[in-house]
Amino acid sequence: MEHYIKSLPYELELTSRVFHEAARCFFEQHDYPISQDEFIILDCLYMYPDIIQIELAKLILKGRAHTGKFLRTLENKKLIERTPAKSGSKIIMKISITPKGHNVYKTVSESLDKHVRESVSKFEAEKIKEIITLLQSMRRATVEKFNIKFD
Repeated sequence: MEHYIKSLPYELELTSRVFHEAARCFFEQHDYPISQDEFIILDCLYMYPDIIQIELAKLILKGRAHTGKFLRTLENKKLIERTPAKSGSKIIMKISITPKGHNVYKTVSESLDKHVRESVSKFEAEKIKEIITLLQSMRRATVEKFNIKFD
């Protein structure tokens, strides 16, 4: 039997931790007004402007309450607005990025894009796309097989 520390799940976990730490350091070094987690939420809101909190929580693999905490922080920083809206017979909170939020998002996004390109420049772009596609497929299959939910 193969040792766990030589297995794919363990290698993925280690790689994920290294990338997460590198991103945390990147945000600290640039002294942005938002954290990595807050940027991820802005990025999701930018990509999916009609997303609601529960869908956002699923997308970022965080609980709804934890996601709400990030949204409150972004709202307090005037980077997003939450306004009540009707969805059928339900009242939902529409989340939108403010002009200030768009400016912060654009600044961080451009800088992060440049940083990532420089960091992975020795890897072929096509190879990176293949790895991302493979990881997404593995994640979906694992979530489905084990019925994983982040509440």
